[in-house]
Amino acid sequence: MLDRYNHIPLYIQLKDEILNRIRKGFWNVGTKISTEKELMDEFDVGRATVRQALSLLVNEGYLYKKRGIGTFVARKNPTLGFESLISLSYSLKARGLDSKNQIKDKRIITPTKDLLKKLKWNKYKEIYYLKRLRFIEDQPLAIEHSYFSKEAISEIDKLDLTSSLAKIILKDLKFSITKVEQVTIARKPNANEIKELNINKDTLIFDLERWIYIKGEKNPFYYLKFIIPGSLYPYPY
Repeated sequence: MLDRYNHIPLYIQLKDEILNRIRKGFWNVGTKISTEKELMDEFDVGRATVRQALSLLVNEGYLYKKRGIGTFVARKNPTLGFESLISLSYSLKARGLDSKNQIKDKRIITPTKDLLKKLKWNKYKEIYYLKRLRFIEDQPLAIEHSYFSKEAISEIDKLDLTSSLAKIILKDLKFSITKVEQVTIARKPNANEIKELNINKDTLIFDLERWIYIKGEKNPFYYLKFIIPGSLYPYPY
């Protein structure tokens, strides 16, 4: 039970109790946990306390919510890898949202001088270019331009490119990430972005650039240019 005389807030105590149950297997990954009302009755706390505790666990990726259905266990242990940092799908799932990805373009290209500078490469070589439009419930969410170095070209086209690219890099291609660099700026959208994202010209968007380095390579293996409306940006940084 919760200790009302403890200096630790009740919602933190409740969060710790729920997390303890998850780690001990009281609720397994993918299973539904007790409802808000059941937690309120069991621990004799108000709805606000329950919601604060659940919100923290959702934000930390332990739980996710399905609208109108309930709250489910996403994982049992802390995330130690890069997936939670580089995967939009992971972040959305933690919020109980499912995304789908539409491939708009994919091909092998030779970078221009300007693109080569953006890629942070020191010499020309073929790259795999992939453009995707990402959706939540048929609403455009983001425009994604991905550039993979030649180490992935022989394998990348065999994979499901509508799935999470973070999982493809980490699990399918089995590359070991050594460093991630990222820059995000806020700006107004251009005409193409307004059309593709179905937004108005005054909507603030975040323009994110990310470089991923893998073991054994001095230059980035992967470069991402990601455009998303500010109201939908899922990351806390």
